[in-house]
Amino acid sequence: MQDRPPRSPGSNAVVAVFIGLAFFTLALIVGSFPAGVYAVFHGGLSDHLSYGSYVPTFLFVGPVAAVLPFTVPIGGTFLLLLAVYAGMFAYGARQQKRPLRAVREAFASGLGTLMESPLFVILVAIGFISFTGTFITAVSMSVLGSVGNPFASYDPLLELGTLTLAPLREEFGFRVVLIGLFALVLSIGRSPRQALKALWRPSAVFEGAAVGGASAAIIWAAMVGSAITFGVCHVNCGGAGGWSWAKLPDAVWGGLVLGYLYVRYGFHVAVLAHWGVDYLGVVYVFFGQSAFGLSASAANAYLGEALVDYDLTLLFGVASFVLVVYLALSKYLARHSEAEGFVDKGPGAGPSPTT
Repeated sequence: MQDRPPRSPGSNAVVAVFIGLAFFTLALIVGSFPAGVYAVFHGGLSDHLSYGSYVPTFLFVGPVAAVLPFTVPIGGTFLLLLAVYAGMFAYGARQQKRPLRAVREAFASGLGTLMESPLFVILVAIGFISFTGTFITAVSMSVLGSVGNPFASYDPLLELGTLTLAPLREEFGFRVVLIGLFALVLSIGRSPRQALKALWRPSAVFEGAAVGGASAAIIWAAMVGSAITFGVCHVNCGGAGGWSWAKLPDAVWGGLVLGYLYVRYGFHVAVLAHWGVDYLGVVYVFFGQSAFGLSASAANAYLGEALVDYDLTLLFGVASFVLVVYLALSKYLARHSEAEGFVDKGPGAGPSPTT
């Protein structure tokens, strides 16, 4: 057996910095739960509504908004949603390679090992979507103008509740309905457990099949269709004062990334990546308004929200983007080398054609 070549101190320093940023982001996530509870139940957000108010709501079934035939309590629904998201984080942390084991192995084998832990996949996805979405929006605005603000006329308490529900509502409507149902149909003839597994993570349909098989092609085509529908609905489903067409590129891109996460890793990973953009991106603003009476326009002067902004769009966001690009290029080059008919037999051995 070949001994693993020693890693340079510089490589370990890069790993340490990235892991430090990841755990800082995780700390912001943990803190966002009590911050959200305080913002909702303190009572400083709204002059018209309280946590005990009942409001109507709806679910997406594809691009169709299905209004529920009953009202829901703002506070109780908010707590239920936070419990669901916390449970999803716990589930991701217990899947496959545990986070601490992934951290230890990253120092020996590189940052790619972190992506064997679903929890780190979720964290990196939040940073990656936040950074790339900010960049795409800036470019789009420079060409098409303002993206608009669909929440301009919303009550702040209702806005926070809407953004908290959005990840579950939209991932069900645009990912499960528009992608997962195809996976479910492709699972006909399999056991109920396998069918449900495919609905939760559509890549289960084509695992072990030949690359480029019909099932994979159908799922990936559904993913693209879902992303386009998701993007268009951000413009046409916004109502009066909704998003402008300048929002379309960012929304389609977000739909592609979230669709990939759903297909490759599962519903919970897509939901939590979406949650990191919608809820984590704003909850400290609402906490500042509730706790300190800050206006939404003055939120950037508040340290809590500033930390989230700088972390997701500059620090961890950039680091996540670089990691994803590096891993994608490494995978592409490895496949290209295999296609050329060469394998690496280890240090000191020249390339040999495969048989």
